[in-house]
Amino acid sequence: MARPRSEQARQKMLDAATELALDVGIRAFTVDELARRSGVAKTTIYRHFPSKNELIITALDGVTPVPEVPDTGNLHDDLVSFLGNVLPIFASAKLRALFLDVFAAATFDEELASLQASMMDGRAAALLTLIERARTRNEIPAHLDNDTLVELIEGPLIIRALTNPAQLDGLDLEDLAATIIRRMNS
Repeated sequence: MARPRSEQARQKMLDAATELALDVGIRAFTVDELARRSGVAKTTIYRHFPSKNELIITALDGVTPVPEVPDTGNLHDDLVSFLGNVLPIFASAKLRALFLDVFAAATFDEELASLQASMMDGRAAALLTLIERARTRNEIPAHLDNDTLVELIEGPLIIRALTNPAQLDGLDLEDLAATIIRRMNS
């Protein structure tokens, strides 16, 4: 009879996988190196995670928790809170590089693309809840679809993270939220 999967071994794998992915990126990530760093046998790693991609996405998912869904009663304050929750992900050079690495690799790897899309859908759910609450309060124009709204809200952080990450330091979230709302209503 096989031994039950050890939660302790799983956590050691995920911690080491996160460290390894942040250190070398996903292209240089190997299960051999993960086994060395974690002290967990490759056979145990593969019992927990059937593929390297699943392991990487699970590790990435663990270091970028799903954002909280603020409910302040108004769109502006909800946006300030939401943006404040996700800003550290965009501001971290290592996380930003790892996310870009995953997005680039997913272009050529269907399994990774599917896993990455599933992870991102989980994160989008929080923002979509915020959007639906604002819609219920008539704070968002009815003609704007959810994809456009997500782009308006997350776009400024993504563009700054890609083109000039230094602009994320000291970003005035109050002003950004007000600008986003003005754009929604123009």
